[in-house]
Amino acid sequence: MKSGTEKSGDTSLSAVGQVGGSFTSGLRIQQSVTTPDYSTPKRDARGTYTFAFTGADGRPVSVSNLAFTVTDIDSTEGDFWDVVELSGAFSSTAGSGVTGAGTLNSPATAASSNTAFADATSSAGNFNVTYQTPTSSVTLTYWNNAQKFSRVDRSQGIYIAGMKFSAIANNC
Repeated sequence: MKSGTEKSGDTSLSAVGQVGGSFTSGLRIQQSVTTPDYSTPKRDARGTYTFAFTGADGRPVSVSNLAFTVTDIDSTEGDFWDVVELSGAFSSTAGSGVTGAGTLNSPATAASSNTAFADATSSAGNFNVTYQTPTSSVTLTYWNNAQKFSRVDRSQGIYIAGMKFSAIANNC
């Protein structure tokens, strides 16, 4: 991935089976730092993903009670250290292996630089999000905070699971 973009490919966004110990499927967001050297670009190399809600006519609509879980926020020394930021005003609860509020100033991230969790069965890397006010879109910014790289692929992945919301009647 380069500054402001994410590496595309067959597996960058895909649906997968059970994630985050939740017994539900999720949307996998997988990306890799694509700079040719083993520098640490941090937030300068980020993926930005927008979830936009639209009506049958394709126009933006607002939803209420939007809730979802970002799972598998973890790290492996010399490879990746997941960092997640979300737009808008929301409340959150973090699994035991996640710190931060999920905002630009306090991103949700793995609690240490070498804390890998099992994608499917562990809830330690989960970050539960709830938007109390109506919203028409949410932007998730995802980047790698690894302090150094040890000649590995620098691929990293998180999952979005259990997204639910209520339609607002006047949108119809």
